[in-house]
Amino acid sequence: MSGTISENLENPGAEIFDVIRYFGTRKKIFNVHFRNIRGHRNDFIEVYPDEGDVDFVKAIRVYKEIGYSYMLMPDHVPLAADNADPHDLQSFAYCYGYIRGLIQSLYRAP
Repeated sequence: MSGTISENLENPGAEIFDVIRYFGTRKKIFNVHFRNIRGHRNDFIEVYPDEGDVDFVKAIRVYKEIGYSYMLMPDHVPLAADNADPHDLQSFAYCYGYIRGLIQSLYRAP
């Protein structure tokens, strides 16, 4: 949801949250490719979750707000600069850890 839709918005950093709410309140989100981009429609690059135009802390709060209870997963991830092997999972591990940290912080008591 986040990755694919963001790539089609003129201002993903501002617009994606209303899109999540629109589909989420209608219970039409079943799987989230939780990836970030820098740029906008027809001119973007995929980046690590903490490097893009979409505030993932805010995004995960919106997913909680709408009652989303399914999977948040990395999709396309950049290749780590110090790792030329595209089959290595170093970048995926980073993204999974980032998502796990967001989830833990979301449900941690203040």
